Amino acid sequence: MSQSRKATNSIDPELEEYKDKYYQDLRDGRFKVWHTDEILKCPYCPESRDYSHSDLLRHANRIVKESRSAAFKDKARHLGLVEYLERNLNAKNKGLKSASEIITPKHDSNEERFVWPWKAVVVNIPVVLRYGGKYSGDSGKKLKEKWEKQGYNPLKVHTPWSHLGHSGLAVVEFGSELDKFSNALKFVKDFEVNKCGRNDYRDRGRCKDDKMYAWMATDEDYNSTGLVSDYLKKNGDLKTLSVVQKEIETKNKKLILGLETLIDEKSKKTEEIKSEISKTDSELVIVKKQKEIMTENFKRGLELMETEKHEQLQQISFEHERRKKQLEELKILEQKKADERMWKLAEEQMREKEKLHHRIIELQKKLDEKQRLELEIEQMKGAVEVMKHMTDEDVEAKKKMDLIKKDLKDKEEELEGMEALSQSLIIKQRLSNDELVDARKELISGLTEKSARALIGVKRMGELDKKPFIAAAKINGCGKKDAEKAMNLASLWEKHLRDPSWHPFKVIAVDGQSQEIINEEDEKIRSLKTEFDKDVYDAVITALNELNEYNPSGRYPIPELWNNKENKKATLKEGVEYILKQWKTHKLKKR
Repeated sequence: MSQSRKATNSIDPELEEYKDKYYQDLRDGRFKVWHTDEILKCPYCPESRDYSHSDLLRHANRIVKESRSAAFKDKARHLGLVEYLERNLNAKNKGLKSASEIITPKHDSNEERFVWPWKAVVVNIPVVLRYGGKYSGDSGKKLKEKWEKQGYNPLKVHTPWSHLGHSGLAVVEFGSELDKFSNALKFVKDFEVNKCGRNDYRDRGRCKDDKMYAWMATDEDYNSTGLVSDYLKKNGDLKTLSVVQKEIETKNKKLILGLETLIDEKSKKTEEIKSEISKTDSELVIVKKQKEIMTENFKRGLELMETEKHEQLQQISFEHERRKKQLEELKILEQKKADERMWKLAEEQMREKEKLHHRIIELQKKLDEKQRLELEIEQMKGAVEVMKHMTDEDVEAKKKMDLIKKDLKDKEEELEGMEALSQSLIIKQRLSNDELVDARKELISGLTEKSARALIGVKRMGELDKKPFIAAAKINGCGKKDAEKAMNLASLWEKHLRDPSWHPFKVIAVDGQSQEIINEEDEKIRSLKTEFDKDVYDAVITALNELNEYNPSGRYPIPELWNNKENKKATLKEGVEYILKQWKTHKLKKR
């Protein structure tokens, strides 16, 4: 019993039962296996290829033993197919000959032997004796081209040469396949038809002609001597046609067996790949479902994020509005507090100013009184000096002088008290002046942000007004480049103004006092006057004079309390009165 048959003994009873059922179906002809005497197909594989008996048996065994993807019924069906093929083969082999009888044909011992690969011998090729005693004739290449055109299809033509040159002989090679033998036979038969075969060449005797003779290369040519024999022995063997046929059949069978084995292996590999594909398909379905779930979750997450984002934006917008209102309220409160501080400051400055005014009046009175005392003291001192020259006998004069000295001493003491009081008042005046300076600074700081159209504001003394430069650019041209050029020129002159080394002033005497005026001979001043119009010139000169007045050493703008209506420096009183007026107006509006 075969190995596959023995393997069925170890299978489970259920599989054995199904196997017997499918074997009976095959035996009774319910499924077709044999399509011809040599071609079989698997009845259970939908796209079954053509099999030989042994190939189909291997296919069925592989499904039963090795296939991982085959279902229970597929294995049972193929197990029944194995049973059917083995029994069918045993039945057929009873009437057949032995394998050796089938494969090995009988041969006649007298069968002709040819030189293989197939070759033909050509003789009497025309040659010509050349200068130097050497023969020449058609080359193998030329002869091959000639016979190719005649349809003989030779693979190669060899023309042996000897020491005398071209031998007039040729060996025509056709190849080793059976169909090439037909080409060789056709070649020599055409020569024989024209009475140019081997026997014809022998029968011509000593008569020479210019015809070529040809015949199949056989053992006669192979075993002879000469150039042709040497070439045949070197490039061929002697074989009968039946032996060549047998070798070719054996070779083909081996090739077919190798191909069948390869196909069987490929089929096995295909089954495994199909199994892997099936497994991969299942995994892909799972992955696809997981991807769909992940995509859905991602979409939900995005929607949730969008919702949260929208809510956060709304919350931020609400919070922004709320904080904006709070800031506006705080701004109003701060403005109110600032206004109240400014009002209080203004009131305090007014009170301090009144106090200072009273102190100044009082100081003036004290100063007048001091001057009066000083005059009286000087007069008394004069009187004392006069009385010193009087006679000592003038008692009345002495008494009067003593009285004057006493009054003089009292007046001097009173004068010392007046000087101490005066010094105290001077100190208080300086403190008051400092307070007024601080108050002015506070007013400047508070009015810095006020509009330039306000009655009282702050002007930066020494800052260059760029409007004349822009106006000049608009007159000369209205392009963007002209405006940029104007701003660049303004920046250049602003840089000149900030330069402490540039001091275009000269000193002159006015009413006996020294005074600084612009030096018209200065190079930059002349250039300014020549190249620009009056408004630009005036703007630069004004800034220059202001810097020279307010900050000649630092040469940077200084803020100053300014009366915009009268275009002059504002007094502290004007600033305080303006603040009080603004505060009262604001207070009335709120009511």
